[in-house]
Amino acid sequence: MNKFQFELMTWKEIEAVVTECKGIAILPVGAVEEHGPHNPVGTDSIETYAIGLRAAQQTSTVILPLVWFGNSRSLMDFPGSIGIRPEVLKDYLHDIILSLIKHGFHHPILLDGHSGNYGALDILIEDIMLETGVKTVHVRAWDLASIAKPTETPVYDGHGGLSETSAMLYLAPESVDMPAMQNCAPEADLSIYGSAFPVPSSLYAKGPAIFPMWMGELARDGHHGDPRLATAERGEALINVKAAALIEFITLLKDGAIHFRSSPSGLGDPQ
Repeated sequence: MNKFQFELMTWKEIEAVVTECKGIAILPVGAVEEHGPHNPVGTDSIETYAIGLRAAQQTSTVILPLVWFGNSRSLMDFPGSIGIRPEVLKDYLHDIILSLIKHGFHHPILLDGHSGNYGALDILIEDIMLETGVKTVHVRAWDLASIAKPTETPVYDGHGGLSETSAMLYLAPESVDMPAMQNCAPEADLSIYGSAFPVPSSLYAKGPAIFPMWMGELARDGHHGDPRLATAERGEALINVKAAALIEFITLLKDGAIHFRSSPSGLGDPQ
């Protein structure tokens, strides 16, 4: 393959590449939302596409155009956030995936870079399986792999903090407002039972009682952590390790190493 970006290929090229891709196509889904006063609103989308493109290039698969917008409704108290209803996002992605399946891509991968999308996309892949027999895979980009954080990283680090800022310093340094960086500690106590949805940091992901939260109820400046600890070098390492994990997964998928008792020939074979 000499092309990996779906939108740059002709229909003849796409027809021919399905077999070489083993039916795998990566559909990156991000979000447009505030990430503190220092990061651009496209942070989730930019990072997700970078991971997916590297994996597509290294595994001879294709990546579709980025779906920029996601379920960012809980961040609508900050300017720049675009909130898509989960049912609208789900229906939109449903039609994209059905189109891919029709053309022979029986191993669609939803590469998701935003935790607010998780619930809707998990339901979507079940719907697709029930409707077509194809097992679409929902890959949570930020859960693929990571690297150790500096010892001085605050326990509440998360949304717009060390890791995301590092990635943006690597991918789009001109878009990061360095003078605006400051430590931002969350100011909510949900008790040992409470969790926030969407989850902005590990600090609010532990309890069984889930609260829907505005970002502004949790943190004054809309981010969790101290982005001043971020470096472009750390960002490069993060993107590399996540892309490497996705490459490993796609390789296993292409090699037929992932299968189930009822479909020994591979994951996602239509019934």
